[in-house]
Amino acid sequence: MPIDKKVLKERREQSIKPKTVKLLVEQIAHELYNHNLYRTFANYFAVKGLHKLEQYYVSRANEEITHHQWIVDRLNYADVRYKYPEVPAVDAVIDDEESTFVQTVDKEIETTLLIYKIVEAAEQEKDWETVKWLQDTLVDEQTEEEHISRKFLKIARQDTDWVTKEDYILSEYESGDDPEEA
Repeated sequence: MPIDKKVLKERREQSIKPKTVKLLVEQIAHELYNHNLYRTFANYFAVKGLHKLEQYYVSRANEEITHHQWIVDRLNYADVRYKYPEVPAVDAVIDDEESTFVQTVDKEIETTLLIYKIVEAAEQEKDWETVKWLQDTLVDEQTEEEHISRKFLKIARQDTDWVTKEDYILSEYESGDDPEEA
C-alpha cells in the first residue's frame, strides 16, 4: 500500500499535526502561568516568614519550568515552528495559607484536563508518537502532581500550627515519599 505523498510532505516538514501543535503551544503558556502562580505563593510565604513553604512553592514553580521545557523540546524535535504564547498575569487571590493549597489542587486538576485534551487531539490526528510521548511524560507527571497536591492540602487543613505543617510538607516533598505512607 503506497503512502500518500501529501502525508510524506506534511511529516517531512513537521511530524505533529496542527490541532495538537496549537494545544501544545497553549500548554506552554499554561505551564509558565503555573510557574508564576507558584512563585506568587512562594512570595506570600516568604513575607509571612514561613520559609519552608516558600521553598516548597519555589520548587513547585521550578517543576513547571521543566514541564514547559519538555513541551518545547518535543516541538523542536518534531520540527514545529511556533511563536511563544502570551502568559496571562497571575490573578490569584490569597485569603490565607490554606487557600494556596486549594488553588494548587485546582490548578493541577485544570492542567490534567488540558493535557487530556492534547492527548485526545493527538489521538484524533492519529499522531501515535505524540500520544505515547504525552502518556510517558505529561500524563504520568500530572498524576503525581495532582496526588501530591491533594495530600498536602490535607496536611494544610490539619489542626496544627503552620511551622509544623511546613516542616512536614517540605521534608515529604523533598524526600519524594508518599505523605500518606509516612
